[in-house]
Amino acid sequence: MIRLVSAAALTLALAGADPLPARATGSGVLPPILVPTYTCDSVRGDPGRTVLFGDCAASLGAVTNGGFTGAAVGVARLVPLRIRCTGGGTAAVPGEVTLQDCTRLGPTPPP
Repeated sequence: MIRLVSAAALTLALAGADPLPARATGSGVLPPILVPTYTCDSVRGDPGRTVLFGDCAASLGAVTNGGFTGAAVGVARLVPLRIRCTGGGTAAVPGEVTLQDCTRLGPTPPP
């Protein structure tokens, strides 16, 4: 069975299948998020130190407990906010996530 799955994956790779999601273009459309992402209910703080809190979820390889370095995206569900942070932070999912050095990307897409 493993060989069958590996052969199928190799066939798709050689066939030139695009593993990335389709990108929409146009005014006001943000590209897909392809970095570790934290989605929580709300947010507090400032661009230097931002805290997302309440029912947090980690996706795309985001650390769920402990410190991390590098870029991450934060999304708040209850306020229209989506941020990209480059200074790492600390995660305690599902309680809260602290992110450093953040810049606003735009509002959260409607559910």
